[in-house]
Amino acid sequence: MNARNVEIISYQEKREHENALRTLRSLYDHISLLDVNTLKIKRLYTAEGEDSTAVEHDFLGYVNEYSSNYIHPDDVEEYKKFAAPEHIRNMMETEQRSFIMAYFRTKTPEGKYVWKAFIIMKPSGGEAGIYLSCVRGVDTGTEHILIKNDYVRLFNDLPLAYGVLQVEGTSPLDIGEITCVYASNRLAQMMGTDSNSMIGVNLADRLSNNQPAIKKMLYEAAYMGISSKNIFFSKRVEKWINLVTDKAASTGRCAIILEDVTKEHMTTEFIDREWHTDDLIISCTKLLHSGLPHEEAINQIMKLVGDAIRADRVYIVEKLGEGVFRETYEWCNDGVESRIDSFQQMDEDYLLGWEKEYPGAFNLILDNVENVKESHPRLYKKLVDYNTNSVVDIPIYDEGVLIGYYGAVNFRTVRNIDLKELMETVSYFLSSEISRRRLIDELEKKSIYDGLCGIKNRSAMEMIIRKCKKRNYSVGVLYADANGLKTLNDSKGHEAGDELLKNISMIMKRRFNRDFVYRAGGDEFVIIVPKMEKNDFFDACKALVQDFEEAEGISVAVGYEWGVNSADVENIMKTADKAMYEDKANYYRKNNRRRSGDR
Repeated sequence: MNARNVEIISYQEKREHENALRTLRSLYDHISLLDVNTLKIKRLYTAEGEDSTAVEHDFLGYVNEYSSNYIHPDDVEEYKKFAAPEHIRNMMETEQRSFIMAYFRTKTPEGKYVWKAFIIMKPSGGEAGIYLSCVRGVDTGTEHILIKNDYVRLFNDLPLAYGVLQVEGTSPLDIGEITCVYASNRLAQMMGTDSNSMIGVNLADRLSNNQPAIKKMLYEAAYMGISSKNIFFSKRVEKWINLVTDKAASTGRCAIILEDVTKEHMTTEFIDREWHTDDLIISCTKLLHSGLPHEEAINQIMKLVGDAIRADRVYIVEKLGEGVFRETYEWCNDGVESRIDSFQQMDEDYLLGWEKEYPGAFNLILDNVENVKESHPRLYKKLVDYNTNSVVDIPIYDEGVLIGYYGAVNFRTVRNIDLKELMETVSYFLSSEISRRRLIDELEKKSIYDGLCGIKNRSAMEMIIRKCKKRNYSVGVLYADANGLKTLNDSKGHEAGDELLKNISMIMKRRFNRDFVYRAGGDEFVIIVPKMEKNDFFDACKALVQDFEEAEGISVAVGYEWGVNSADVENIMKTADKAMYEDKANYYRKNNRRRSGDR
Protein backbone atom coordinates (compact mmCIF):
# COMPACT_ATOMS: atom_id res chain seq x y z
CA MET A 1 0.00 0.00 0.00
CA ASN A 2 1.45 3.33 -1.08
CA ALA A 3 1.85 6.38 1.10
CA ARG A 4 -1.16 8.10 -0.40
CA ASN A 5 -3.45 5.20 0.43
CA VAL A 6 -2.16 5.23 4.00
CA GLU A 7 -2.82 8.94 4.16
CA ILE A 8 -6.38 8.48 2.85
CA ILE A 9 -7.09 5.69 5.38
CA SER A 10 -5.70 7.81 8.24
CA TYR A 11 -7.87 10.69 7.13
CA GLN A 12 -10.97 8.48 6.98
CA GLU A 13 -10.29 7.05 10.45
CA LYS A 14 -9.81 10.57 11.77
CA ARG A 15 -13.11 11.65 10.24
CA GLU A 16 -14.88 8.62 11.70
CA HIS A 17 -13.34 9.31 15.08
CA GLU A 18 -14.43 12.95 14.95
CA ASN A 19 -17.93 11.95 13.88
CA ALA A 20 -18.10 9.45 16.74
CA LEU A 21 -17.03 12.13 19.18
CA ARG A 22 -19.53 14.56 17.70
CA THR A 23 -22.25 11.95 18.12
CA LEU A 24 -21.24 11.26 21.70
CA ARG A 25 -21.18 14.98 22.51
CA SER A 26 -24.58 15.42 20.94
CA LEU A 27 -25.97 12.60 23.02
CA TYR A 28 -24.14 12.98 26.31
CA ASP A 29 -22.90 15.81 28.47
CA HIS A 30 -20.12 13.54 29.59
CA ILE A 31 -19.09 9.90 29.87
CA SER A 32 -16.95 8.50 32.66
CA LEU A 33 -15.35 5.16 33.36
CA LEU A 34 -16.52 3.76 36.73
CA ASP A 35 -14.77 0.96 38.60
CA VAL A 36 -16.92 -0.14 41.56
CA ASN A 37 -14.22 -2.62 42.56
CA THR A 38 -11.69 0.08 43.40
CA LEU A 39 -14.33 2.87 43.76
CA LYS A 40 -12.53 5.05 41.17
CA ILE A 41 -14.05 7.17 38.40
CA LYS A 42 -12.35 8.81 35.40
CA ARG A 43 -13.89 11.20 32.84
CA LEU A 44 -13.58 9.85 29.23
CA TYR A 45 -15.60 12.29 27.13
CA THR A 46 -17.05 15.67 27.90
CA ALA A 47 -19.18 18.20 26.04
CA GLU A 48 -18.20 21.81 25.55
CA GLY A 49 -18.59 23.84 28.69
CA GLU A 50 -18.06 20.84 30.93
CA ASP A 51 -15.03 20.01 33.04
CA SER A 52 -12.78 17.98 30.68
CA THR A 53 -10.18 16.78 33.18
CA ALA A 54 -9.24 13.13 32.82
CA VAL A 55 -7.89 12.81 36.33
CA GLU A 56 -9.01 9.72 38.23
CA HIS A 57 -11.16 10.52 41.31
CA ASP A 58 -12.36 8.68 44.39
CA PHE A 59 -15.93 7.73 43.44
CA LEU A 60 -17.58 8.45 46.79
CA GLY A 61 -15.89 11.83 47.02
CA TYR A 62 -16.89 12.53 43.42
CA VAL A 63 -20.56 11.73 44.19
CA ASN A 64 -20.57 14.03 47.22
CA GLU A 65 -18.88 16.88 45.32
CA TYR A 66 -21.06 16.47 42.22
CA SER A 67 -24.29 16.37 44.26
CA SER A 68 -23.26 19.53 46.13
CA ASN A 69 -22.29 21.49 42.99
CA TYR A 70 -24.79 20.31 40.36
CA ILE A 71 -27.75 18.34 41.75
CA HIS A 72 -30.89 20.17 42.89
CA PRO A 73 -31.06 20.13 46.74
CA ASP A 74 -34.42 18.32 46.67
CA ASP A 75 -32.91 15.53 44.52
CA VAL A 76 -29.62 15.03 46.36
CA GLU A 77 -30.83 12.20 48.61
CA GLU A 78 -32.28 10.20 45.70
CA TYR A 79 -29.16 10.87 43.58
CA LYS A 80 -26.90 9.47 46.30
CA LYS A 81 -29.07 6.36 46.59
CA PHE A 82 -28.86 5.88 42.81
CA ALA A 83 -25.08 6.34 42.78
CA ALA A 84 -24.40 4.17 45.82
CA PRO A 85 -21.95 1.36 44.89
CA GLU A 86 -24.07 -1.30 46.57
CA HIS A 87 -27.10 -0.18 44.55
CA ILE A 88 -25.13 -0.31 41.30
CA ARG A 89 -23.73 -3.80 42.08
CA ASN A 90 -27.20 -5.07 42.99
CA MET A 91 -28.81 -3.75 39.79
CA MET A 92 -26.01 -4.68 37.39
CA GLU A 93 -24.70 -7.89 38.87
CA THR A 94 -27.44 -9.45 41.02
CA GLU A 95 -30.31 -8.48 38.71
CA GLN A 96 -28.13 -8.81 35.60
CA ARG A 97 -29.19 -5.49 34.05
CA SER A 98 -27.25 -3.97 31.14
CA PHE A 99 -28.03 -0.41 32.22
CA ILE A 100 -29.91 1.59 34.86
CA MET A 101 -31.24 5.12 34.50
CA ALA A 102 -32.73 7.84 36.69
CA TYR A 103 -33.65 11.51 36.24
CA PHE A 104 -32.42 14.38 38.39
CA ARG A 105 -32.59 18.14 38.16
CA THR A 106 -29.05 19.34 37.30
CA LYS A 107 -27.51 22.81 37.27
CA THR A 108 -26.36 24.15 33.89
CA PRO A 109 -23.34 26.47 33.38
CA GLU A 110 -25.87 29.32 33.36
CA GLY A 111 -27.02 28.37 36.86
CA LYS A 112 -30.42 26.98 35.85
CA TYR A 113 -31.75 23.54 36.83
CA VAL A 114 -32.91 21.23 34.03
CA TRP A 115 -33.80 17.56 33.99
CA LYS A 116 -30.90 15.25 33.04
CA ALA A 117 -30.81 11.52 32.48
CA PHE A 118 -28.13 9.69 34.52
CA ILE A 119 -27.23 6.33 33.00
CA ILE A 120 -24.92 3.56 34.12
CA MET A 121 -24.31 0.94 31.44
CA LYS A 122 -22.25 -2.20 31.07
CA PRO A 123 -19.83 -2.07 28.08
CA SER A 124 -19.89 -5.17 25.93
CA GLY A 125 -17.01 -7.46 26.79
CA GLY A 126 -16.16 -5.40 29.85
CA GLU A 127 -14.93 -6.84 33.11
CA ALA A 128 -17.22 -7.24 36.11
CA GLY A 129 -17.52 -4.03 38.07
CA ILE A 130 -16.38 -1.81 35.18
CA TYR A 131 -19.16 0.46 33.89
CA LEU A 132 -19.76 3.59 31.91
CA SER A 133 -21.39 6.47 33.78
CA CYS A 134 -23.16 8.86 31.43
CA VAL A 135 -25.22 12.04 31.75
CA ARG A 136 -27.42 13.34 28.96
CA GLY A 137 -30.08 15.94 28.43
CA VAL A 138 -33.77 15.19 27.96
CA ASP A 139 -35.34 15.28 24.52
CA THR A 140 -39.01 15.29 23.55
CA GLY A 141 -38.93 11.53 23.27
CA THR A 142 -38.26 11.08 26.95
CA GLU A 143 -40.19 14.08 28.23
CA HIS A 144 -43.29 12.00 28.99
CA ILE A 145 -41.17 9.80 31.28
CA LEU A 146 -40.17 12.83 33.31
CA ILE A 147 -43.71 14.09 33.47
CA LYS A 148 -44.77 10.70 34.82
CA ASN A 149 -41.81 10.76 37.19
CA ASP A 150 -42.91 14.18 38.46
CA TYR A 151 -46.40 12.93 39.14
CA VAL A 152 -45.22 9.79 40.91
CA ARG A 153 -42.75 11.80 42.97
CA LEU A 154 -45.49 14.31 43.83
CA PHE A 155 -47.94 11.56 44.75
CA ASN A 156 -45.40 9.73 46.85
CA ASP A 157 -44.55 12.86 48.77
CA LEU A 158 -48.15 13.89 49.47
CA PRO A 159 -48.97 13.83 53.20
CA LEU A 160 -51.28 10.90 52.55
CA ALA A 161 -50.87 7.28 53.62
CA TYR A 162 -52.18 5.75 50.38
CA GLY A 163 -51.86 2.26 49.01
CA VAL A 164 -53.29 -0.22 46.51
CA LEU A 165 -53.89 -3.83 47.52
CA GLN A 166 -54.52 -6.95 45.46
CA VAL A 167 -57.15 -9.01 47.29
CA GLU A 168 -57.26 -12.74 46.45
CA GLY A 169 -60.38 -14.56 47.65
CA THR A 170 -63.88 -15.77 46.90
CA SER A 171 -65.57 -14.17 49.90
CA PRO A 172 -64.75 -11.96 52.91
CA LEU A 173 -64.33 -15.13 54.96
CA ASP A 174 -62.10 -16.84 52.40
CA ILE A 175 -59.24 -14.45 51.63
CA GLY A 176 -55.94 -16.07 50.74
CA GLU A 177 -53.59 -13.16 50.13
CA ILE A 178 -53.73 -9.39 50.40
CA THR A 179 -50.73 -8.18 48.40
CA CYS A 180 -49.45 -4.63 48.44
CA VAL A 181 -48.94 -3.42 44.85
CA TYR A 182 -48.32 0.22 45.72
CA ALA A 183 -47.49 2.11 48.92
CA SER A 184 -46.84 5.83 49.30
CA ASN A 185 -43.97 7.05 51.43
CA ARG A 186 -46.37 8.17 54.18
CA LEU A 187 -48.05 4.76 54.28
CA ALA A 188 -44.70 3.02 54.56
CA GLN A 189 -43.62 5.37 57.35
CA MET A 190 -46.83 4.66 59.24
CA MET A 191 -46.14 0.93 58.94
CA GLY A 192 -42.57 1.42 60.17
CA THR A 193 -40.83 0.49 56.92
CA ASP A 194 -40.09 1.89 53.43
CA SER A 195 -42.28 1.75 50.34
CA ASN A 196 -40.00 -0.65 48.43
CA SER A 197 -40.12 -3.15 51.30
CA MET A 198 -43.92 -3.18 51.24
CA ILE A 199 -44.36 -3.94 47.54
CA GLY A 200 -45.31 -7.58 47.01
CA VAL A 201 -45.75 -8.27 50.72
CA ASN A 202 -48.74 -10.39 51.82
CA LEU A 203 -50.56 -8.38 54.48
CA ALA A 204 -53.21 -11.00 55.28
CA ASP A 205 -51.32 -12.41 58.26
CA ARG A 206 -50.83 -8.93 59.73
CA LEU A 207 -54.58 -8.32 59.62
CA SER A 208 -55.61 -11.65 61.15
CA ASN A 209 -55.70 -10.25 64.69
CA ASN A 210 -57.74 -7.17 63.78
CA GLN A 211 -61.23 -8.68 63.50
CA PRO A 212 -62.76 -10.04 60.28
CA ALA A 213 -64.43 -6.63 59.71
CA ILE A 214 -61.24 -5.23 58.12
CA LYS A 215 -60.91 -8.10 55.65
CA LYS A 216 -64.59 -7.66 54.84
CA MET A 217 -63.98 -3.97 54.06
CA LEU A 218 -61.09 -4.80 51.70
CA TYR A 219 -63.02 -7.52 49.90
CA GLU A 220 -66.13 -5.39 49.40
CA ALA A 221 -64.03 -2.50 48.03
CA ALA A 222 -62.03 -4.79 45.68
CA TYR A 223 -64.92 -6.87 44.28
CA MET A 224 -68.11 -4.91 45.00
CA GLY A 225 -66.93 -1.30 44.79
CA ILE A 226 -68.24 -0.51 48.28
CA SER A 227 -66.49 2.32 50.10
CA SER A 228 -66.26 2.18 53.90
CA LYS A 229 -64.20 3.27 56.87
CA ASN A 230 -63.42 1.96 60.33
CA ILE A 231 -61.13 2.73 63.28
CA PHE A 232 -59.02 -0.08 64.71
CA PHE A 233 -55.94 -0.51 66.91
CA SER A 234 -52.79 -1.82 65.23
CA LYS A 235 -50.62 -3.80 67.61
CA ARG A 236 -47.81 -3.77 65.03
CA VAL A 237 -47.36 -0.01 65.19
CA GLU A 238 -49.26 0.55 68.47
CA LYS A 239 -51.53 3.19 66.98
CA TRP A 240 -55.23 3.77 66.43
CA ILE A 241 -55.78 3.81 62.66
CA ASN A 242 -58.70 5.19 60.64
CA LEU A 243 -58.96 2.90 57.61
CA VAL A 244 -60.75 4.14 54.46
CA THR A 245 -61.30 1.66 51.61
CA ASP A 246 -62.49 2.28 48.03
CA LYS A 247 -62.44 0.50 44.68
CA ALA A 248 -59.30 0.69 42.53
CA ALA A 249 -58.94 0.75 38.74
CA SER A 250 -59.44 -3.00 38.29
CA THR A 251 -61.53 -5.68 39.95
CA GLY A 252 -59.73 -7.47 42.73
CA ARG A 253 -57.83 -4.39 43.79
CA CYS A 254 -58.79 -1.80 46.37
CA ALA A 255 -57.37 1.55 47.34
CA ILE A 256 -56.75 2.27 51.01
CA ILE A 257 -56.01 5.41 52.98
CA LEU A 258 -54.72 5.14 56.54
CA GLU A 259 -54.89 7.97 59.03
CA ASP A 260 -53.24 7.98 62.43
CA VAL A 261 -56.02 9.00 64.84
CA THR A 262 -54.30 7.87 68.03
CA LYS A 263 -54.30 11.33 69.57
CA GLU A 264 -57.94 12.00 68.70
CA HIS A 265 -59.03 8.52 69.78
CA MET A 266 -57.16 8.72 73.05
CA THR A 267 -58.67 12.15 73.71
CA THR A 268 -62.16 10.80 73.06
CA GLU A 269 -61.43 7.72 75.13
CA PHE A 270 -60.01 9.91 77.90
CA ILE A 271 -63.16 12.06 77.94
CA ASP A 272 -65.36 8.95 77.96
CA ARG A 273 -63.26 7.45 80.75
CA GLU A 274 -63.45 10.69 82.73
CA TRP A 275 -67.22 10.84 82.35
CA HIS A 276 -67.71 7.23 83.38
CA THR A 277 -65.29 7.58 86.30
CA ASP A 278 -67.02 10.77 87.42
CA ASP A 279 -70.38 8.99 87.29
CA LEU A 280 -69.04 6.28 89.58
CA ILE A 281 -67.59 8.84 91.99
CA ILE A 282 -70.87 10.77 92.08
CA SER A 283 -72.76 7.53 92.79
CA CYS A 284 -70.41 6.84 95.69
CA THR A 285 -70.91 10.30 97.18
CA LYS A 286 -74.67 9.92 96.86
CA LEU A 287 -74.50 6.69 98.84
CA LEU A 288 -72.49 8.39 101.59
CA HIS A 289 -75.10 11.14 101.89
CA SER A 290 -78.18 9.00 101.29
CA GLY A 291 -79.05 8.65 104.96
CA LEU A 292 -78.19 4.95 104.97
CA PRO A 293 -76.50 3.58 108.09
CA HIS A 294 -72.75 4.10 107.99
CA GLU A 295 -71.83 0.43 107.49
CA GLU A 296 -74.48 -0.20 104.84
CA ALA A 297 -73.39 2.87 102.84
CA ILE A 298 -69.74 1.82 102.85
CA ASN A 299 -70.62 -1.76 101.94
CA GLN A 300 -72.65 -0.53 98.95
CA ILE A 301 -69.79 1.74 97.83
CA MET A 302 -67.36 -1.16 97.94
CA LYS A 303 -69.75 -3.30 95.89
CA LEU A 304 -70.21 -0.49 93.35
CA VAL A 305 -66.43 -0.08 92.91
CA GLY A 306 -65.75 -3.82 92.98
CA ASP A 307 -68.31 -4.52 90.25
CA ALA A 308 -66.98 -1.62 88.13
CA ILE A 309 -63.34 -2.78 88.13
CA ARG A 310 -64.28 -6.48 88.27
CA ALA A 311 -62.17 -7.12 91.36
CA ASP A 312 -62.12 -10.27 93.48
CA ARG A 313 -62.06 -8.34 96.75
CA VAL A 314 -62.37 -4.74 97.91
CA TYR A 315 -61.28 -3.97 101.48
CA ILE A 316 -60.81 -1.31 104.12
CA VAL A 317 -58.13 -1.76 106.78
CA GLU A 318 -58.23 0.59 109.77
CA LYS A 319 -55.55 1.46 112.28
CA LEU A 320 -56.58 0.48 115.83
CA GLY A 321 -53.56 1.78 117.65
CA GLU A 322 -49.83 2.23 117.30
CA GLY A 323 -48.68 -0.47 114.86
CA VAL A 324 -51.97 -2.40 115.06
CA PHE A 325 -54.42 -2.73 112.15
CA ARG A 326 -57.66 -4.58 111.43
CA GLU A 327 -59.68 -5.17 108.28
CA THR A 328 -63.06 -3.64 109.07
CA TYR A 329 -64.88 -3.91 105.73
CA GLU A 330 -64.77 -6.38 102.87
CA TRP A 331 -66.64 -6.97 99.63
CA CYS A 332 -66.14 -10.21 97.71
CA ASN A 333 -67.16 -11.04 94.17
CA ASP A 334 -69.28 -14.09 93.44
CA GLY A 335 -67.37 -17.27 94.15
CA VAL A 336 -64.55 -15.50 96.02
CA GLU A 337 -63.89 -16.67 99.58
CA SER A 338 -63.98 -14.06 102.34
CA ARG A 339 -60.65 -13.36 104.06
CA ILE A 340 -61.65 -10.70 106.56
CA ASP A 341 -61.21 -13.10 109.50
CA SER A 342 -57.58 -13.59 108.51
CA PHE A 343 -56.84 -9.88 108.77
CA GLN A 344 -57.75 -9.04 112.35
CA GLN A 345 -55.30 -7.61 114.89
CA MET A 346 -52.52 -7.24 112.31
CA ASP A 347 -49.20 -5.65 113.11
CA GLU A 348 -47.33 -3.56 110.54
CA ASP A 349 -45.26 -6.53 109.35
CA TYR A 350 -48.48 -8.26 108.27
CA LEU A 351 -49.34 -5.39 105.91
CA LEU A 352 -47.91 -5.13 102.38
CA GLY A 353 -45.48 -2.42 103.48
CA TRP A 354 -45.10 -1.13 99.93
CA GLU A 355 -44.17 2.33 101.22
CA LYS A 356 -40.74 0.94 102.10
CA GLU A 357 -40.34 -0.39 98.56
CA TYR A 358 -41.44 2.86 96.90
CA PRO A 359 -40.36 5.79 99.10
CA GLY A 360 -42.43 8.88 98.40
CA ALA A 361 -45.14 7.03 96.43
CA PHE A 362 -48.70 7.98 97.29
CA ASN A 363 -50.25 4.64 96.40
CA LEU A 364 -49.58 1.18 94.99
CA ILE A 365 -51.13 0.13 91.68
CA LEU A 366 -49.88 -3.12 90.14
CA ASP A 367 -51.82 -4.61 87.25
CA ASN A 368 -49.43 -7.57 87.19
CA VAL A 369 -47.44 -8.56 90.28
CA GLU A 370 -44.96 -10.42 88.07
CA ASN A 371 -43.59 -6.99 87.13
CA VAL A 372 -42.03 -6.66 90.62
CA LYS A 373 -40.70 -10.20 90.91
CA GLU A 374 -37.10 -9.20 90.29
CA SER A 375 -37.10 -5.59 91.49
CA HIS A 376 -39.03 -6.07 94.76
CA PRO A 377 -38.81 -9.74 95.82
CA ARG A 378 -40.09 -9.14 99.38
CA LEU A 379 -43.26 -7.42 98.16
CA TYR A 380 -43.68 -9.99 95.39
CA LYS A 381 -43.52 -12.91 97.84
CA LYS A 382 -46.10 -11.34 100.14
CA LEU A 383 -48.48 -10.67 97.24
CA VAL A 384 -48.09 -14.23 95.96
CA ASP A 385 -48.70 -15.58 99.48
CA TYR A 386 -51.96 -13.63 99.50
CA ASN A 387 -52.93 -15.12 96.07
CA THR A 388 -52.71 -11.69 94.47
CA ASN A 389 -52.34 -11.17 90.72
CA SER A 390 -53.09 -7.45 90.70
CA VAL A 391 -53.59 -4.95 93.50
CA VAL A 392 -54.38 -1.31 94.20
CA ASP A 393 -53.71 -0.08 97.74
CA ILE A 394 -54.51 3.52 98.75
CA PRO A 395 -53.57 4.92 102.18
CA ILE A 396 -56.33 6.76 104.08
CA TYR A 397 -55.31 9.86 106.02
CA ASP A 398 -57.05 12.07 108.57
CA GLU A 399 -55.38 15.49 108.79
CA GLY A 400 -52.11 13.99 107.59
CA VAL A 401 -52.21 11.02 109.97
CA LEU A 402 -52.48 7.49 108.54
CA ILE A 403 -55.71 5.83 109.71
CA GLY A 404 -55.93 2.90 107.29
CA TYR A 405 -55.89 1.57 103.73
CA TYR A 406 -58.46 1.18 100.98
CA GLY A 407 -57.77 -1.25 98.17
CA ALA A 408 -58.81 -3.93 95.72
CA VAL A 409 -57.31 -7.30 94.81
CA ASN A 410 -57.25 -9.04 91.43
CA PHE A 411 -58.96 -6.25 89.49
CA ARG A 412 -59.34 -6.15 85.71
CA THR A 413 -58.32 -3.24 83.52
CA VAL A 414 -61.49 -1.56 82.29
CA ARG A 415 -61.06 0.67 79.24
CA ASN A 416 -63.47 3.44 80.23
CA ILE A 417 -62.53 3.67 83.93
CA ASP A 418 -59.60 5.62 85.35
CA LEU A 419 -58.70 3.23 88.15
CA LYS A 420 -56.27 5.57 89.87
CA GLU A 421 -58.68 8.52 89.81
CA LEU A 422 -61.58 6.39 91.03
CA MET A 423 -59.76 4.72 93.92
CA GLU A 424 -57.97 7.87 95.10
CA THR A 425 -61.14 9.98 95.07
CA VAL A 426 -63.24 7.35 96.81
CA SER A 427 -60.48 6.92 99.41
CA TYR A 428 -60.67 10.67 100.08
CA PHE A 429 -64.42 10.44 100.71
CA LEU A 430 -63.95 7.32 102.82
CA SER A 431 -61.33 9.07 104.93
CA SER A 432 -63.84 11.82 105.71
CA GLU A 433 -66.53 9.28 106.52
CA ILE A 434 -64.26 7.11 108.66
CA SER A 435 -62.95 10.19 110.47
CA ARG A 436 -66.52 11.32 111.11
CA ARG A 437 -67.49 7.91 112.40
CA ARG A 438 -64.40 7.80 114.62
CA LEU A 439 -65.32 11.20 116.06
CA ILE A 440 -68.86 10.02 116.75
CA ASP A 441 -67.53 6.84 118.32
CA GLU A 442 -65.19 8.90 120.47
CA LEU A 443 -68.02 11.18 121.57
CA GLU A 444 -70.24 8.19 122.29
CA LYS A 445 -67.41 6.57 124.19
CA LYS A 446 -66.95 9.66 126.30
CA SER A 447 -70.69 9.84 126.92
CA ILE A 448 -70.94 6.27 128.23
CA TYR A 449 -67.41 5.52 129.48
CA ASP A 450 -65.60 6.78 132.53
CA GLY A 451 -62.44 8.56 131.51
CA LEU A 452 -60.49 7.57 134.63
CA CYS A 453 -61.25 3.87 134.94
CA GLY A 454 -62.03 2.90 131.34
CA ILE A 455 -65.37 1.32 132.26
CA LYS A 456 -68.91 2.46 131.56
CA ASN A 457 -70.29 5.45 133.49
CA ARG A 458 -73.54 6.21 135.30
CA SER A 459 -75.30 7.29 132.07
CA ALA A 460 -74.56 3.90 130.49
CA MET A 461 -75.79 2.20 133.71
CA GLU A 462 -79.08 4.06 133.56
CA MET A 463 -79.53 3.02 129.93
CA ILE A 464 -79.04 -0.67 130.75
CA ILE A 465 -81.46 -0.38 133.65
CA ARG A 466 -84.14 1.02 131.34
CA LYS A 467 -83.46 -1.78 128.90
CA CYS A 468 -83.73 -4.44 131.61
CA LYS A 469 -87.10 -3.07 132.70
CA LYS A 470 -88.49 -3.73 129.22
CA ARG A 471 -87.20 -7.31 129.08
CA ASN A 472 -87.87 -10.52 130.89
CA TYR A 473 -84.63 -12.36 131.54
CA SER A 474 -82.44 -13.11 134.54
CA VAL A 475 -80.07 -10.44 135.85
CA GLY A 476 -77.38 -10.30 138.50
CA VAL A 477 -76.31 -7.07 140.23
CA LEU A 478 -73.20 -6.38 142.32
CA TYR A 479 -72.37 -3.20 144.23
CA ALA A 480 -68.80 -2.39 145.27
CA ASP A 481 -67.55 0.61 147.24
CA ALA A 482 -63.95 1.47 148.04
CA ASN A 483 -63.14 1.64 151.76
CA GLY A 484 -60.90 4.41 153.09
CA LEU A 485 -60.79 6.52 149.92
CA LYS A 486 -61.14 9.86 151.75
CA THR A 487 -58.35 9.01 154.19
CA LEU A 488 -56.11 8.02 151.25
CA ASN A 489 -56.90 11.28 149.41
CA ASP A 490 -56.16 13.35 152.51
CA SER A 491 -52.93 11.57 153.39
CA LYS A 492 -51.40 10.83 149.99
CA GLY A 493 -53.30 13.09 147.58
CA HIS A 494 -55.97 12.58 144.96
CA GLU A 495 -53.50 10.97 142.56
CA ALA A 496 -53.18 8.08 144.99
CA GLY A 497 -56.99 7.94 145.29
CA ASP A 498 -57.36 7.84 141.51
CA GLU A 499 -54.83 5.03 141.31
CA LEU A 500 -56.87 3.05 143.87
CA LEU A 501 -60.06 3.45 141.82
CA LYS A 502 -58.26 2.32 138.65
CA ASN A 503 -56.90 -0.76 140.42
CA ILE A 504 -60.37 -1.68 141.71
CA SER A 505 -61.87 -1.35 138.20
CA MET A 506 -59.01 -3.39 136.75
CA ILE A 507 -59.74 -6.28 139.15
CA MET A 508 -63.44 -6.12 138.31
CA LYS A 509 -62.75 -6.18 134.55
CA ARG A 510 -60.58 -9.27 134.94
CA ARG A 511 -63.41 -11.13 136.59
CA PHE A 512 -66.34 -9.71 134.57
CA ASN A 513 -66.68 -8.43 131.02
CA ARG A 514 -65.89 -4.69 130.92
CA ASP A 515 -69.24 -4.01 129.23
CA PHE A 516 -70.98 -5.11 132.45
CA VAL A 517 -68.93 -2.92 134.81
CA TYR A 518 -70.05 0.65 135.66
CA ARG A 519 -68.69 3.46 137.78
CA ALA A 520 -71.85 4.87 139.38
CA GLY A 521 -69.97 7.83 140.84
CA GLY A 522 -67.11 8.59 143.23
CA ASP A 523 -65.87 5.32 144.71
CA GLU A 524 -69.02 3.36 143.96
CA PHE A 525 -69.02 0.62 141.27
CA VAL A 526 -71.90 -1.52 139.94
CA ILE A 527 -71.88 -4.73 137.91
CA ILE A 528 -75.06 -5.65 135.99
CA VAL A 529 -74.94 -9.00 134.20
CA PRO A 530 -77.96 -10.14 132.12
CA LYS A 531 -78.79 -13.75 131.21
CA MET A 532 -76.38 -15.43 133.62
CA GLU A 533 -77.25 -18.47 135.72
CA LYS A 534 -77.66 -17.78 139.44
CA ASN A 535 -74.97 -20.19 140.63
CA ASP A 536 -72.50 -18.95 137.98
CA PHE A 537 -73.17 -15.34 138.99
CA PHE A 538 -72.76 -16.01 142.70
CA ASP A 539 -69.56 -17.99 142.08
CA ALA A 540 -68.12 -15.08 140.08
CA CYS A 541 -69.10 -12.61 142.81
CA LYS A 542 -67.43 -14.71 145.53
CA ALA A 543 -64.31 -15.00 143.35
CA LEU A 544 -64.27 -11.21 142.97
CA VAL A 545 -64.49 -10.72 146.73
CA GLN A 546 -61.54 -13.10 147.06
CA ASP A 547 -59.64 -11.06 144.43
CA PHE A 548 -60.19 -7.87 146.47
CA GLU A 549 -59.05 -9.51 149.69
CA GLU A 550 -55.85 -10.77 148.06
CA ALA A 551 -55.02 -7.45 146.44
CA GLU A 552 -52.47 -5.40 148.36
CA GLY A 553 -53.63 -2.00 149.65
CA ILE A 554 -57.24 -2.46 148.56
CA SER A 555 -60.37 -2.76 150.68
CA VAL A 556 -63.77 -2.93 149.01
CA ALA A 557 -67.25 -3.37 150.43
CA VAL A 558 -69.33 -5.71 148.23
CA GLY A 559 -72.99 -6.68 148.01
CA TYR A 560 -74.78 -8.66 145.31
CA GLU A 561 -78.15 -10.15 144.34
CA TRP A 562 -79.66 -12.16 141.47
CA GLY A 563 -83.19 -12.13 140.08
CA VAL A 564 -85.08 -14.23 137.60
CA ASN A 565 -86.90 -11.27 135.99
CA SER A 566 -84.95 -8.24 134.74
CA ALA A 567 -88.14 -6.15 134.82
CA ASP A 568 -87.64 -6.14 138.62
CA VAL A 569 -84.07 -4.83 138.29
CA GLU A 570 -84.57 -1.84 140.59
CA ASN A 571 -85.55 -4.05 143.59
CA ILE A 572 -82.66 -6.38 142.81
CA MET A 573 -80.30 -3.38 142.83
CA LYS A 574 -81.68 -2.15 146.16
CA THR A 575 -81.07 -5.56 147.72
CA ALA A 576 -77.48 -5.65 146.42
CA ASP A 577 -76.87 -2.05 147.54
CA LYS A 578 -78.20 -2.85 151.03
CA ALA A 579 -75.87 -5.86 151.25
CA MET A 580 -72.93 -3.66 150.22
CA TYR A 581 -73.76 -1.13 152.98
CA GLU A 582 -73.88 -3.92 155.54
CA ASP A 583 -70.45 -5.10 154.38
CA LYS A 584 -69.11 -1.54 154.65
CA ALA A 585 -70.57 -1.20 158.15
CA ASN A 586 -68.74 -4.35 159.20
CA TYR A 587 -65.51 -2.86 157.79
CA TYR A 588 -65.89 0.27 159.90
CA ARG A 589 -66.78 -1.66 163.02
CA LYS A 590 -63.68 -3.77 162.62
CA ASN A 591 -61.49 -0.73 161.96
CA ASN A 592 -63.14 1.44 164.68
CA ARG A 593 -63.92 4.28 162.20
CA ARG A 594 -66.88 6.51 161.74
CA ARG A 595 -68.53 5.75 158.44
CA SER A 596 -69.78 9.28 157.94
CA GLY A 597 -66.25 10.63 157.88
CA ASP A 598 -64.59 8.09 155.64
CA ARG A 599 -66.46 6.08 153.09
